[in-house]
Amino acid sequence: MTTRFVRVRSKNFTADDLRRSIEVEGKAIVRLGSVTPTDQIFRRNPRNVTEINTVEAVNNSRNKLAMKECFAGREIPQATFSVINGEIIEHAEFPLVVKRVCGFQGRGMELINNREAWNTWLASHPNRDGWFVEKFYNYAREYRLHVARGEGIIMSWRKLRTSDATERWFFNSTNSSWVGPDHELFDRPSCWEAMQVAAINALESTGLDIGAVDIRVQSSHKRKPKFIVCEINSAPALGEMGIGIYRNTIKKLIATKRNESNNL
Repeated sequence: MTTRFVRVRSKNFTADDLRRSIEVEGKAIVRLGSVTPTDQIFRRNPRNVTEINTVEAVNNSRNKLAMKECFAGREIPQATFSVINGEIIEHAEFPLVVKRVCGFQGRGMELINNREAWNTWLASHPNRDGWFVEKFYNYAREYRLHVARGEGIIMSWRKLRTSDATERWFFNSTNSSWVGPDHELFDRPSCWEAMQVAAINALESTGLDIGAVDIRVQSSHKRKPKFIVCEINSAPALGEMGIGIYRNTIKKLIATKRNESNNL
């Protein structure tokens, strides 16, 4: 069988160093956020292609309502949510967060603290298709757990808000930096084992093979802190360490899938 580079499909520029860097025998694709069908990638012969993150699985993670339904099926701790569907929610519990069903990097996300702000948002969004609301959980810490099918947690980080952050009710790349488990500020929660189980369940529920799970946790002074799984991301940002870990893990995932296929 001919050795080829794995096709890496992603619009996330941080994944560029994965391209033409993973060699395996035969044809393989890894989708990091992409939903390009296999027959459009291998137009001449789309057969016998090993897929890491199928189109269906990526869609399950891209569409936040589909993702939350997947989570609910596995009883994964998450924020309670409602679909707006063009109707005013009469008994909304404030504060709440308005989100796009297919948003990314927090774009369009808005914290609504009271009824007046809610009415203002509704008035400015007469077409509410593609939006939903969540209960806001003011948990102090957020972690990202990278997880892979059959491999468990392959990498983890804590998000720390930067000192100059003006918006402090959420964590993302615009207002946070990252520290690893060896950093003194990582502050591993006492519920870490349960968080790892939830991250693995999140991956399995969506059908992804590899992805990153964001989890918010109560303050460390809580004896038994609660947590919620915010989302799973099939196209997370990757630094130098992440590229190396993903490169090795993707090779393992391809080998595992091929062994499973051969044993059918």
